Amino acid sequence: MKNASLLIDLAFCLVFLPLMIFAFPVERWWGSDPLFFGAFVGWLYLTYFLYKYFIVPMLFHGNKKRLCAIAAAAVSLLVTFLFSSYEISSPFYHLHRPLESLPYPVWGVRQNQQAVWLHYIVVTIFCVAVGTLTEAYRQRLAREEVEYERNKAELALYKAQINPHFLFNTLNTLYGLLITHSDKTEATLERFINLTKYMYNNAARDFIPLAEELEYIDQYIALQSLRLNEYADVDFTHEVENDAMHLPPMLLITFIENAFKYGISSNVPCFVRIRLRQQGDMLRFETENRVFARETKPSERMGIENCRKRLSLLYPDRHRLEVGEDGNQVFRVRLELRNAAL
Repeated sequence: MKNASLLIDLAFCLVFLPLMIFAFPVERWWGSDPLFFGAFVGWLYLTYFLYKYFIVPMLFHGNKKRLCAIAAAAVSLLVTFLFSSYEISSPFYHLHRPLESLPYPVWGVRQNQQAVWLHYIVVTIFCVAVGTLTEAYRQRLAREEVEYERNKAELALYKAQINPHFLFNTLNTLYGLLITHSDKTEATLERFINLTKYMYNNAARDFIPLAEELEYIDQYIALQSLRLNEYADVDFTHEVENDAMHLPPMLLITFIENAFKYGISSNVPCFVRIRLRQQGDMLRFETENRVFARETKPSERMGIENCRKRLSLLYPDRHRLEVGEDGNQVFRVRLELRNAAL
């Protein structure tokens, strides 16, 4: 925006105004009265910057500043009137009496008066148009910046909610293995440390490569599988064309965690199926799990709602999320992200 404004100023000062001056017989004033010519050209430049950087921006603010802008515009009109009243050969050229004796003066409009007002009006219209567009664009950027900061703060809040929520559930798994003195405890603890490192390293990152997210998902599934028995069937398949594609950290893991939390039983046959496919600019992700009837608290549904909000902020009109249970007691999550590599 600053570069564009500078280019417009340079174009006006070096191209537009000089061409306009030479297009009219104003340059002839240089021969008869160079002081007046220089003062008038300087006033045109001052008028441009006065309107663009002071009067027009002030019109977009409160009543007091708007009054100041109107007063400044009135002063500029007065100064222009004084320039137009000046006659190069005689200051009182505009006041004359005809040969007939008249009781009042007759005002005449000279060529230099027309030129003065024409230049002033053209410059004013130009700089008001440019100033209005510049101010409107600046306000739009300001609104977008405020919206960006709000969304950024909201995303940080959602991310901060996910980490303790995930840690709590993983610690429950580790605690269950410890109290049963399972021989899988050491391997579970090692995987838990790896997952914690991932969360720590990516806490401040907005996007990570898909390869890192896949490795994290593998670690998580391996950790959960350590506590499962023969009743559970877990299947994770993925086809990735470009593992450098970026996506938000800990987005997909929320749905996987939900599948393990509500779809696993220790005494009834159950399954969790996870499928991921990335091709071109499209990422498709799906989970399926059997549903076991249990009452859920509102706080336990935070994960998926959290993901909905993150997706709406990060991928507006570029994602589709379908979550629900069918008639066969199977809970499905289908997610599509387009152009995920931001």
